[in-house]
Amino acid sequence: MRAAFLFNKVTNERHPLNQSVSKIGRDQTNNIAIAADHYVSRHHAWVLQMQGAYWVEDLGSTNGTLLNGEILSERRQIAPGDRLTFGKTELIFVVE
Repeated sequence: MRAAFLFNKVTNERHPLNQSVSKIGRDQTNNIAIAADHYVSRHHAWVLQMQGAYWVEDLGSTNGTLLNGEILSERRQIAPGDRLTFGKTELIFVVE
């Protein structure tokens, strides 16, 4: 499987997606901690790696998760170049 990560264009941070479940949120216990964004819930969303594909799912966050600008209402498969927005933080899904 090729390396995949979420890229933050603003901070130039690369967040590797090297586990079957990558949890995203403000809490430091998440795999991807977005502590500076107060619009991000403590446990906001996760990216799942299943059957050779990647999926994103909102975990009932207060402000929701956007996939390419659309509010996420169910688990959705993501493709390279997709924009995931958690609170006011946008991350790009990249596969190398």
